[in-house]
Amino acid sequence: MNSIQRRLTVVTGLVLLVFLSLTGLFLDRTYRDSIVAAIQQELQPIIYSLMGAAQERQGVLSFANGLSQPRLQQPESGLYALVADASGQVVWRSPSLILEEPALSDQIETFAQTAVSKLADRILFTTSSGVTELYCLSNRVDWEGLQQPSVTFVLCTDQQPYRQSMTQFRYELLAGFGSVQLMLSLALMLVLRWGLDPLRLIRQQLSQLEQGDRQALGAVQPKELIPLVESLNQYIAHQSALRRSHRRSLDDLSHSLKTPLSVLRLAVAEPRPDVSLMQDQVARMHAIVDQQLARVGRVAKTEAAAEQGWISVPKTLSQLMRALGVAYPDHELELARSSDWLLRIHEDDLLDILGNLIENACKYGAGKVAISLHGYIGADIQAVSETDLSGLQICIEDDGPGIEPGLASAVVRRGIRLDSREPGQGIGLAMVAELLGIYSADMRIEGSGLGGAKVIVSFEQARPKPSILSLGGE
Repeated sequence: MNSIQRRLTVVTGLVLLVFLSLTGLFLDRTYRDSIVAAIQQELQPIIYSLMGAAQERQGVLSFANGLSQPRLQQPESGLYALVADASGQVVWRSPSLILEEPALSDQIETFAQTAVSKLADRILFTTSSGVTELYCLSNRVDWEGLQQPSVTFVLCTDQQPYRQSMTQFRYELLAGFGSVQLMLSLALMLVLRWGLDPLRLIRQQLSQLEQGDRQALGAVQPKELIPLVESLNQYIAHQSALRRSHRRSLDDLSHSLKTPLSVLRLAVAEPRPDVSLMQDQVARMHAIVDQQLARVGRVAKTEAAAEQGWISVPKTLSQLMRALGVAYPDHELELARSSDWLLRIHEDDLLDILGNLIENACKYGAGKVAISLHGYIGADIQAVSETDLSGLQICIEDDGPGIEPGLASAVVRRGIRLDSREPGQGIGLAMVAELLGIYSADMRIEGSGLGGAKVIVSFEQARPKPSILSLGGE
Protein backbone atom coordinates (compact mmCIF):
# COMPACT_ATOMS: atom_id res chain seq x y z
CA MET A 1 0.00 0.00 0.00
CA ASN A 2 2.20 2.82 -1.34
CA SER A 3 -0.46 5.56 -1.42
CA ILE A 4 -0.54 7.96 1.52
CA GLN A 5 -4.19 8.76 0.86
CA ARG A 6 -5.12 5.06 0.77
CA ARG A 7 -3.21 4.41 4.00
CA LEU A 8 -4.86 7.31 5.81
CA THR A 9 -8.28 6.33 4.47
CA VAL A 10 -7.91 2.72 5.67
CA VAL A 11 -6.55 3.75 9.08
CA THR A 12 -9.22 6.40 9.70
CA GLY A 13 -11.90 3.98 8.50
CA LEU A 14 -10.71 1.33 10.97
CA VAL A 15 -10.51 3.88 13.78
CA LEU A 16 -14.05 5.04 13.03
CA LEU A 17 -15.29 1.45 12.86
CA VAL A 18 -13.76 0.55 16.22
CA PHE A 19 -14.93 3.79 17.85
CA LEU A 20 -18.50 3.53 16.56
CA SER A 21 -18.66 -0.19 17.40
CA LEU A 22 -17.59 0.44 20.99
CA THR A 23 -20.02 3.35 21.22
CA GLY A 24 -22.81 1.15 19.84
CA LEU A 25 -22.06 -1.62 22.33
CA PHE A 26 -22.08 0.89 25.16
CA LEU A 27 -25.40 2.38 24.06
CA ASP A 28 -26.93 -1.07 23.56
CA ARG A 29 -25.87 -2.19 27.03
CA THR A 30 -27.07 1.08 28.55
CA TYR A 31 -30.46 0.75 26.83
CA ARG A 32 -30.80 -2.88 27.95
CA ASP A 33 -29.94 -1.99 31.55
CA SER A 34 -32.46 0.87 31.47
CA ILE A 35 -35.17 -1.50 30.16
CA VAL A 36 -34.45 -4.02 32.92
CA ALA A 37 -34.52 -1.28 35.55
CA ALA A 38 -37.81 0.00 34.11
CA ILE A 39 -39.29 -3.52 34.31
CA GLN A 40 -38.42 -3.74 38.00
CA GLN A 41 -39.97 -0.33 38.62
CA GLU A 42 -43.03 -1.43 36.65
CA LEU A 43 -43.51 -4.68 38.62
CA GLN A 44 -43.02 -3.15 42.06
CA PRO A 45 -46.31 -1.16 42.13
CA ILE A 46 -48.24 -4.23 40.92
CA ILE A 47 -46.92 -6.25 43.86
CA TYR A 48 -47.96 -3.44 46.18
CA SER A 49 -51.44 -3.52 44.66
CA LEU A 50 -51.57 -7.29 45.25
CA MET A 51 -50.67 -6.70 48.88
CA GLY A 52 -53.45 -4.12 49.06
CA ALA A 53 -55.96 -6.53 47.57
CA ALA A 54 -55.02 -9.36 49.98
CA GLN A 55 -57.11 -9.90 53.14
CA GLU A 56 -56.50 -12.07 56.15
CA ARG A 57 -59.40 -14.42 56.97
CA GLN A 58 -59.12 -17.04 59.63
CA GLY A 59 -55.31 -17.14 59.44
CA VAL A 60 -55.08 -17.38 55.64
CA LEU A 61 -54.88 -14.84 52.84
CA SER A 62 -57.70 -14.35 50.39
CA PHE A 63 -58.02 -12.02 47.39
CA ALA A 64 -60.98 -10.14 46.08
CA ASN A 65 -62.44 -11.28 42.84
CA GLY A 66 -61.57 -8.04 41.05
CA LEU A 67 -57.82 -7.29 40.93
CA SER A 68 -56.48 -3.84 40.14
CA GLN A 69 -54.29 -5.21 37.31
CA PRO A 70 -56.50 -6.58 34.49
CA ARG A 71 -53.61 -8.51 32.89
CA LEU A 72 -53.51 -10.83 35.93
CA GLN A 73 -57.02 -12.02 35.01
CA GLN A 74 -56.43 -12.49 31.27
CA PRO A 75 -55.02 -15.68 29.72
CA GLU A 76 -51.78 -15.35 27.71
CA SER A 77 -51.34 -11.81 29.01
CA GLY A 78 -47.68 -12.40 29.82
CA LEU A 79 -48.10 -11.27 33.46
CA TYR A 80 -48.35 -13.87 36.20
CA ALA A 81 -48.50 -13.77 40.01
CA LEU A 82 -48.57 -16.17 42.93
CA VAL A 83 -48.19 -16.07 46.70
CA ALA A 84 -46.17 -18.63 48.67
CA ASP A 85 -45.93 -19.22 52.40
CA ALA A 86 -42.77 -19.68 54.47
CA SER A 87 -42.47 -23.34 53.42
CA GLY A 88 -42.69 -22.52 49.74
CA GLN A 89 -46.24 -23.83 49.30
CA VAL A 90 -48.37 -21.81 46.90
CA VAL A 91 -51.37 -20.27 48.64
CA TRP A 92 -52.67 -18.29 45.68
CA ARG A 93 -52.27 -18.06 41.88
CA SER A 94 -53.46 -15.32 39.58
CA PRO A 95 -56.15 -16.34 37.01
CA SER A 96 -53.65 -15.63 34.19
CA LEU A 97 -51.30 -18.28 35.64
CA ILE A 98 -54.08 -20.81 36.33
CA LEU A 99 -55.10 -20.70 32.68
CA GLU A 100 -51.52 -21.33 31.45
CA GLU A 101 -49.93 -24.74 30.96
CA PRO A 102 -48.65 -26.51 34.11
CA ALA A 103 -45.01 -26.29 33.00
CA LEU A 104 -45.09 -22.49 33.22
CA SER A 105 -46.72 -22.68 36.67
CA ASP A 106 -44.00 -25.10 37.82
CA GLN A 107 -41.30 -22.71 36.51
CA ILE A 108 -42.71 -19.81 38.52
CA GLU A 109 -43.20 -21.99 41.62
CA THR A 110 -39.54 -23.01 41.40
CA PHE A 111 -38.57 -19.33 41.36
CA ALA A 112 -40.85 -18.72 44.34
CA GLN A 113 -39.17 -21.51 46.33
CA THR A 114 -35.77 -19.98 45.49
CA ALA A 115 -36.96 -16.58 46.68
CA VAL A 116 -38.29 -18.07 49.93
CA SER A 117 -35.02 -19.88 50.58
CA LYS A 118 -33.00 -16.64 50.30
CA LEU A 119 -33.85 -15.29 53.73
CA ALA A 120 -31.36 -12.41 53.39
CA ASP A 121 -33.15 -10.97 50.34
CA ARG A 122 -36.62 -9.60 51.04
CA ILE A 123 -36.79 -8.20 47.51
CA LEU A 124 -35.35 -10.30 44.67
CA PHE A 125 -35.36 -9.38 40.97
CA THR A 126 -33.84 -11.71 38.40
CA THR A 127 -34.56 -13.71 35.26
CA SER A 128 -36.09 -17.17 35.07
CA SER A 129 -35.45 -19.64 32.27
CA GLY A 130 -37.50 -22.62 31.33
CA VAL A 131 -40.66 -22.90 29.26
CA THR A 132 -40.58 -19.13 28.83
CA GLU A 133 -37.97 -16.50 29.49
CA LEU A 134 -39.31 -14.37 32.37
CA TYR A 135 -38.39 -11.36 34.48
CA CYS A 136 -39.46 -12.16 38.06
CA LEU A 137 -39.77 -9.94 41.13
CA SER A 138 -40.41 -11.32 44.61
CA ASN A 139 -41.18 -9.43 47.81
CA ARG A 140 -41.29 -11.23 51.18
CA VAL A 141 -43.32 -9.63 53.98
CA ASP A 142 -44.38 -10.56 57.53
CA TRP A 143 -48.17 -10.59 57.80
CA GLU A 144 -49.69 -10.54 61.28
CA GLY A 145 -52.58 -12.89 61.97
CA LEU A 146 -51.52 -15.58 59.55
CA GLN A 147 -50.66 -19.08 60.66
CA GLN A 148 -47.29 -18.62 58.87
CA PRO A 149 -46.54 -14.87 59.07
CA SER A 150 -43.84 -14.90 56.36
CA VAL A 151 -45.47 -14.53 52.92
CA THR A 152 -43.72 -14.09 49.55
CA PHE A 153 -45.43 -12.29 46.69
CA VAL A 154 -44.07 -13.26 43.26
CA LEU A 155 -44.77 -11.41 40.01
CA CYS A 156 -43.37 -12.52 36.63
CA THR A 157 -43.64 -11.02 33.17
CA ASP A 158 -42.72 -12.44 29.78
CA GLN A 159 -39.40 -11.14 28.34
CA GLN A 160 -40.53 -11.41 24.71
CA PRO A 161 -41.99 -7.90 24.29
CA TYR A 162 -38.96 -6.33 25.93
CA ARG A 163 -36.53 -8.41 23.89
CA GLN A 164 -38.32 -7.28 20.73
CA SER A 165 -37.85 -3.68 21.84
CA MET A 166 -34.13 -4.29 22.49
CA THR A 167 -33.71 -6.02 19.13
CA GLN A 168 -35.49 -3.16 17.35
CA PHE A 169 -33.25 -0.65 19.11
CA ARG A 170 -30.18 -2.68 18.16
CA TYR A 171 -31.20 -2.74 14.49
CA GLU A 172 -31.88 0.99 14.48
CA LEU A 173 -28.56 1.62 16.22
CA LEU A 174 -26.74 -0.52 13.67
CA ALA A 175 -28.41 1.24 10.76
CA GLY A 176 -27.76 4.68 12.24
CA PHE A 177 -24.13 4.03 13.07
CA GLY A 178 -23.60 2.35 9.70
CA SER A 179 -24.90 5.48 7.97
CA VAL A 180 -22.67 7.66 10.17
CA GLN A 181 -19.69 5.43 9.37
CA LEU A 182 -20.36 5.72 5.66
CA MET A 183 -20.87 9.50 5.70
CA LEU A 184 -17.82 10.13 7.89
CA SER A 185 -15.68 7.87 5.70
CA LEU A 186 -16.75 9.75 2.58
CA ALA A 187 -16.15 13.08 4.33
CA LEU A 188 -12.71 11.95 5.48
CA MET A 189 -11.82 10.80 1.97
CA LEU A 190 -12.74 14.23 0.62
CA VAL A 191 -10.83 15.98 3.42
CA LEU A 192 -7.77 13.80 2.87
CA ARG A 193 -7.90 14.40 -0.86
CA TRP A 194 -8.10 18.15 -0.26
CA GLY A 195 -5.33 18.01 2.37
CA LEU A 196 -3.00 16.06 0.06
CA ASP A 197 -3.54 18.38 -2.92
CA PRO A 198 -0.27 20.27 -2.20
CA LEU A 199 1.67 16.99 -2.43
CA ARG A 200 -0.02 16.21 -5.74
CA LEU A 201 0.89 19.70 -6.90
CA ILE A 202 4.53 19.11 -5.96
CA ARG A 203 4.49 15.78 -7.82
CA GLN A 204 3.03 17.51 -10.88
CA GLN A 205 5.67 20.22 -10.73
CA LEU A 206 8.43 17.61 -10.37
CA SER A 207 7.10 15.93 -13.50
CA GLN A 208 7.22 19.28 -15.28
CA LEU A 209 10.79 19.71 -14.08
CA GLU A 210 11.74 16.35 -15.56
CA GLN A 211 10.18 17.36 -18.88
CA GLY A 212 11.92 20.74 -18.81
CA ASP A 213 8.70 22.78 -18.62
CA ARG A 214 9.78 24.65 -15.48
CA GLN A 215 13.01 25.54 -13.68
CA ALA A 216 11.93 25.40 -10.01
CA LEU A 217 9.07 24.38 -7.76
CA GLY A 218 6.37 26.95 -7.12
CA ALA A 219 5.27 28.14 -3.72
CA VAL A 220 2.82 25.96 -1.79
CA GLN A 221 0.30 27.17 0.78
CA PRO A 222 0.80 24.77 3.74
CA LYS A 223 3.64 25.98 5.93
CA GLU A 224 4.62 22.39 6.77
CA LEU A 225 5.74 21.85 3.15
CA ILE A 226 7.64 25.13 2.76
CA PRO A 227 10.96 23.67 4.09
CA LEU A 228 10.59 20.69 1.73
CA VAL A 229 9.98 22.92 -1.30
CA GLU A 230 12.85 25.23 -0.33
CA SER A 231 15.21 22.27 0.08
CA LEU A 232 14.18 20.85 -3.30
CA ASN A 233 14.65 24.22 -4.97
CA GLN A 234 18.07 24.56 -3.36
CA TYR A 235 18.99 21.10 -4.61
CA ILE A 236 17.72 21.96 -8.12
CA ALA A 237 19.70 25.20 -8.11
CA HIS A 238 22.74 23.33 -6.80
CA GLN A 239 22.53 20.78 -9.61
CA SER A 240 22.06 23.55 -12.19
CA ALA A 241 25.13 25.33 -10.84
CA LEU A 242 27.13 22.11 -11.04
CA ARG A 243 26.07 21.54 -14.64
CA ARG A 244 27.05 25.09 -15.54
CA SER A 245 30.36 24.62 -13.77
CA HIS A 246 31.07 21.40 -15.65
CA ARG A 247 30.15 23.01 -18.96
CA ARG A 248 32.40 25.96 -18.14
CA SER A 249 35.23 23.59 -17.26
CA LEU A 250 34.82 21.80 -20.58
CA ASP A 251 34.76 25.12 -22.43
CA ASP A 252 37.90 26.23 -20.60
CA LEU A 253 39.58 22.91 -21.35
CA SER A 254 38.77 23.05 -25.05
CA HIS A 255 39.85 26.69 -25.24
CA SER A 256 43.12 25.99 -23.41
CA LEU A 257 43.97 23.05 -25.68
CA LYS A 258 43.45 24.97 -28.91
CA THR A 259 46.85 26.66 -28.93
CA PRO A 260 48.96 23.57 -28.06
CA LEU A 261 47.03 21.51 -30.62
CA SER A 262 47.63 24.15 -33.29
CA VAL A 263 51.33 24.20 -32.51
CA LEU A 264 51.48 20.40 -32.66
CA ARG A 265 49.60 20.33 -35.97
CA LEU A 266 51.99 22.87 -37.51
CA ALA A 267 55.04 21.12 -36.04
CA VAL A 268 54.01 17.76 -37.46
CA ALA A 269 53.59 19.34 -40.90
CA GLU A 270 57.24 20.52 -40.91
CA PRO A 271 59.75 18.37 -42.83
CA ARG A 272 61.95 18.19 -39.75
CA PRO A 273 59.64 18.49 -36.69
CA ASP A 274 61.02 20.19 -33.60
CA VAL A 275 60.80 17.35 -31.09
CA SER A 276 61.63 19.59 -28.15
CA LEU A 277 58.82 21.98 -29.05
CA MET A 278 56.39 19.11 -29.43
CA GLN A 279 57.38 17.70 -26.05
CA ASP A 280 56.84 21.13 -24.47
CA GLN A 281 53.36 21.35 -25.98
CA VAL A 282 52.47 17.82 -24.84
CA ALA A 283 53.66 18.68 -21.31
CA ARG A 284 51.61 21.87 -21.44
CA MET A 285 48.52 19.95 -22.55
CA HIS A 286 49.09 17.43 -19.77
CA ALA A 287 49.30 20.25 -17.21
CA ILE A 288 46.12 21.83 -18.58
CA VAL A 289 44.24 18.53 -18.33
CA ASP A 290 45.51 17.96 -14.78
CA GLN A 291 44.45 21.46 -13.79
CA GLN A 292 40.95 21.06 -15.19
CA LEU A 293 40.57 17.60 -13.65
CA ALA A 294 41.58 19.01 -10.27
CA ARG A 295 39.01 21.74 -10.67
CA VAL A 296 36.30 19.26 -11.60
CA GLY A 297 37.31 17.09 -8.64
CA ARG A 298 37.02 20.06 -6.32
CA VAL A 299 33.55 20.86 -7.64
CA ALA A 300 32.56 17.21 -7.26
CA LYS A 301 33.52 17.39 -3.61
CA THR A 302 31.01 20.19 -3.15
CA GLU A 303 28.12 18.28 -4.74
CA ALA A 304 26.89 17.15 -1.34
CA ALA A 305 27.27 20.43 0.54
CA ALA A 306 24.99 19.18 3.31
CA GLU A 307 27.34 16.25 3.89
CA GLN A 308 30.43 18.41 4.44
CA GLY A 309 31.94 18.69 7.89
CA TRP A 310 31.80 21.78 10.07
CA ILE A 311 34.81 24.08 9.52
CA SER A 312 35.94 26.71 12.03
CA VAL A 313 35.85 30.11 10.32
CA PRO A 314 38.14 31.98 12.78
CA LYS A 315 40.72 29.20 12.51
CA THR A 316 40.69 29.37 8.70
CA LEU A 317 40.91 33.17 8.81
CA SER A 318 43.88 32.99 11.17
CA GLN A 319 45.73 30.71 8.73
CA LEU A 320 45.04 33.02 5.81
CA MET A 321 46.01 36.14 7.75
CA ARG A 322 49.35 34.60 8.74
CA ALA A 323 50.08 33.69 5.11
CA LEU A 324 48.98 37.06 3.71
CA GLY A 325 50.85 38.86 6.48
CA VAL A 326 54.05 37.44 5.00
CA ALA A 327 53.02 38.38 1.44
CA TYR A 328 51.89 41.89 2.47
CA PRO A 329 54.09 42.86 5.42
CA ASP A 330 53.14 46.55 5.19
CA HIS A 331 49.41 45.85 5.63
CA GLU A 332 47.50 45.71 8.91
CA LEU A 333 45.12 42.73 8.98
CA GLU A 334 42.57 42.97 11.78
CA LEU A 335 40.08 40.25 12.81
CA ALA A 336 37.31 41.43 15.13
CA ARG A 337 36.80 39.28 18.23
CA SER A 338 33.75 37.01 17.87
CA SER A 339 32.41 33.56 18.64
CA ASP A 340 33.99 30.51 17.06
CA TRP A 341 31.68 30.21 14.05
CA LEU A 342 31.33 26.94 12.13
CA LEU A 343 30.45 26.55 8.43
CA ARG A 344 29.33 23.40 6.62
CA ILE A 345 31.68 23.69 3.65
CA HIS A 346 34.74 22.01 2.16
CA GLU A 347 37.88 23.50 3.68
CA ASP A 348 39.59 24.09 0.31
CA ASP A 349 36.56 25.99 -0.95
CA LEU A 350 36.49 28.19 2.15
CA LEU A 351 40.21 28.91 1.72
CA ASP A 352 39.64 29.84 -1.94
CA ILE A 353 36.71 32.12 -1.13
CA LEU A 354 38.25 33.98 1.78
CA GLY A 355 41.75 33.93 0.28
CA ASN A 356 40.64 35.67 -2.92
CA LEU A 357 38.57 38.27 -1.07
CA ILE A 358 41.24 39.14 1.51
CA GLU A 359 43.99 39.18 -1.13
CA ASN A 360 41.94 41.61 -3.24
CA ALA A 361 41.47 43.80 -0.18
CA CYS A 362 45.22 43.79 0.36
CA LYS A 363 45.94 44.50 -3.31
CA TYR A 364 43.65 47.48 -3.65
CA GLY A 365 43.68 48.77 -0.07
CA ALA A 366 45.96 51.47 1.28
CA GLY A 367 47.26 49.39 4.14
CA LYS A 368 44.42 48.26 6.42
CA VAL A 369 42.01 45.33 6.12
CA ALA A 370 39.29 44.67 8.73
CA ILE A 371 37.44 41.35 8.98
CA SER A 372 34.36 40.76 11.15
CA LEU A 373 31.79 37.99 11.71
CA HIS A 374 28.08 38.57 12.39
CA GLY A 375 25.12 36.25 12.91
CA TYR A 376 21.75 36.81 11.32
CA ILE A 377 18.23 35.34 11.15
CA GLY A 378 16.65 34.72 7.77
CA ALA A 379 16.55 37.88 5.69
CA ASP A 380 17.17 40.19 8.68
CA ILE A 381 20.97 40.46 8.74
CA GLN A 382 21.83 41.68 12.19
CA ALA A 383 23.58 40.49 15.32
CA VAL A 384 21.24 38.53 17.62
CA SER A 385 21.54 36.08 20.48
CA GLU A 386 23.48 32.94 19.65
CA THR A 387 20.56 30.64 20.42
CA ASP A 388 18.50 32.11 17.55
CA LEU A 389 21.19 32.43 14.86
CA SER A 390 20.69 30.62 11.57
CA GLY A 391 23.39 32.15 9.31
CA LEU A 392 26.80 33.80 9.23
CA GLN A 393 27.88 37.05 7.60
CA ILE A 394 31.59 37.60 6.88
CA CYS A 395 32.53 41.24 6.24
CA ILE A 396 35.89 42.16 4.63
CA GLU A 397 36.69 45.89 4.47
CA ASP A 398 39.65 47.84 3.12
CA ASP A 399 40.74 51.48 3.07
CA GLY A 400 41.36 51.66 -0.67
CA PRO A 401 39.55 53.68 -3.35
CA GLY A 402 36.47 51.46 -3.20
CA ILE A 403 34.09 50.39 -5.98
CA GLU A 404 31.38 52.55 -7.48
CA PRO A 405 27.86 51.17 -6.75
CA GLY A 406 27.05 50.84 -10.43
CA LEU A 407 30.12 48.68 -11.08
CA ALA A 408 29.74 46.32 -8.10
CA SER A 409 27.91 43.67 -10.11
CA ALA A 410 30.42 43.79 -13.01
CA VAL A 411 33.47 42.79 -10.98
CA VAL A 412 32.14 39.29 -10.35
CA ARG A 413 32.04 38.49 -14.08
CA ARG A 414 34.78 36.25 -15.43
CA GLY A 415 37.60 38.28 -17.00
CA ILE A 416 36.35 41.70 -15.87
CA ARG A 417 38.96 43.85 -14.07
CA LEU A 418 38.35 47.48 -13.07
CA ASP A 419 42.00 48.12 -12.22
CA SER A 420 44.82 46.91 -14.46
CA ARG A 421 47.62 48.19 -12.23
CA GLU A 422 47.73 44.93 -10.26
CA PRO A 423 48.54 41.60 -11.97
CA GLY A 424 45.76 39.11 -12.50
CA GLN A 425 43.30 37.64 -14.99
CA GLY A 426 40.05 38.95 -13.53
CA ILE A 427 38.62 35.57 -12.54
CA GLY A 428 39.10 35.65 -8.74
CA LEU A 429 35.74 37.17 -7.79
CA ALA A 430 33.99 35.18 -10.52
CA MET A 431 35.35 31.95 -9.03
CA VAL A 432 34.25 33.14 -5.56
CA ALA A 433 30.75 33.78 -6.91
CA GLU A 434 30.65 30.29 -8.47
CA LEU A 435 31.68 28.62 -5.22
CA LEU A 436 29.18 30.65 -3.21
CA GLY A 437 26.42 29.59 -5.61
CA ILE A 438 27.22 25.94 -4.95
CA TYR A 439 26.71 26.45 -1.20
CA SER A 440 23.57 28.64 -1.59
CA ALA A 441 25.51 31.62 -0.24
CA ASP A 442 25.56 35.14 -1.65
CA MET A 443 27.92 38.09 -1.86
CA ARG A 444 27.36 41.83 -2.14
CA ILE A 445 29.69 44.84 -2.24
CA GLU A 446 29.07 48.07 -0.35
CA GLY A 447 31.03 51.09 0.80
CA SER A 448 33.23 50.61 3.85
CA GLY A 449 33.55 52.82 6.88
CA LEU A 450 37.32 52.69 6.28
CA GLY A 451 36.80 54.51 2.99
CA GLY A 452 37.20 51.57 0.61
CA ALA A 453 35.08 48.58 -0.38
CA LYS A 454 33.18 46.28 1.94
CA VAL A 455 32.52 42.73 0.70
CA ILE A 456 29.74 40.92 2.60
CA VAL A 457 29.47 37.14 2.23
CA SER A 458 26.40 35.44 3.77
CA PHE A 459 26.20 31.69 4.52
CA GLU A 460 22.99 29.94 5.58
CA GLN A 461 24.50 26.66 6.83
CA ALA A 462 26.32 28.16 9.82
CA ARG A 463 26.20 27.97 13.59
CA PRO A 464 28.24 29.28 16.54
CA LYS A 465 30.39 26.68 18.28
CA PRO A 466 29.17 25.98 21.86
CA SER A 467 31.44 27.60 24.41
CA ILE A 468 33.39 25.18 26.63
CA LEU A 469 33.48 27.67 29.49
CA SER A 470 29.71 28.01 29.46
CA LEU A 471 29.40 24.29 30.23
CA GLY A 472 31.15 24.45 33.57
CA GLY A 473 34.02 26.91 33.45
CA GLU A 474 34.40 30.21 35.24
